[in-house]
Amino acid sequence: MAVTLRILQYGAVYCNAVRVEFSCRIPLNTCGFYLKRKRSVTTHDSHATDEERSGGIQVISRAATILNALGAHPEGMSLGAIAQAVALPRSTVQRIVAALADEGMVRSHGNSGFRLGPTLLRLVATVHSDIIAIATPFLQALCNETNETVTLARPSGRQIAIVHMVVANRELRVVPRFGLNLPIYSTSGGRALLALSSDDEVRRLLGNVFEPVTANTVCDIETLLTKLEGVRQDGVAVEHGETLEGISSMGIAVDTLLGRYSVSLLVPTDRLHRHFPALHTAILACRASLMGEVGRLDRR
Repeated sequence: MAVTLRILQYGAVYCNAVRVEFSCRIPLNTCGFYLKRKRSVTTHDSHATDEERSGGIQVISRAATILNALGAHPEGMSLGAIAQAVALPRSTVQRIVAALADEGMVRSHGNSGFRLGPTLLRLVATVHSDIIAIATPFLQALCNETNETVTLARPSGRQIAIVHMVVANRELRVVPRFGLNLPIYSTSGGRALLALSSDDEVRRLLGNVFEPVTANTVCDIETLLTKLEGVRQDGVAVEHGETLEGISSMGIAVDTLLGRYSVSLLVPTDRLHRHFPALHTAILACRASLMGEVGRLDRR
């Protein structure tokens, strides 16, 4: 007998939590347990026994655990390593992996062992085809909590481009225009993105001196690198009037399956100073939520 494996699993495919949905058929006896046969057996789900339901759930749980382990090790894992990681007998792991391989969910890579397969990766790409749709609920929640404008931006060479925003519903607010390109070195979102790169990579991108945007803009590489180290430690970048006088911004970066993006709060400078702790806490919480949804796994 076999069950249809249909998983909505916050699992790992080069990311902390990728919501994927797929179907495959795995024999119930692949997990080391035996289902007693009755004289009259029906294949319709509505007539499944409690024992069959329990067995199917166990298959799904074990298969999902194995997929999570493989997602956390993109370099590949041997059957023995998988068995140790998921705390299952090697023979059980071998049978489940074989069934997953038949469906293209995993693939053997010679001496490298097993990796996630093309079927699963295609499904992940389909689910995460629109970063804006995925991020919007989190941006809206951040805007609702802070009552400040929130932007989503992507890097483009020495600039960042705003690709989406949620505008605050208050009298004094910041409203940038869609598609606006801003210097990556003067914006909080840009600096959060730069902080994901090494100092050498930042030097190659920007050079040693860059054009000021306002009188407050940091224009030399050494000062910027010092600020980037602070961003790496804190997780949040902040700038005061370096891109637009009178406006401050606070930004974070997320490294996603679809590339790197930044989320920023755009706030009148006086208001950011007055509400800094609350804004800082809120944007870090937003970052954690986004990383949980689409962030890459730390491969260190």
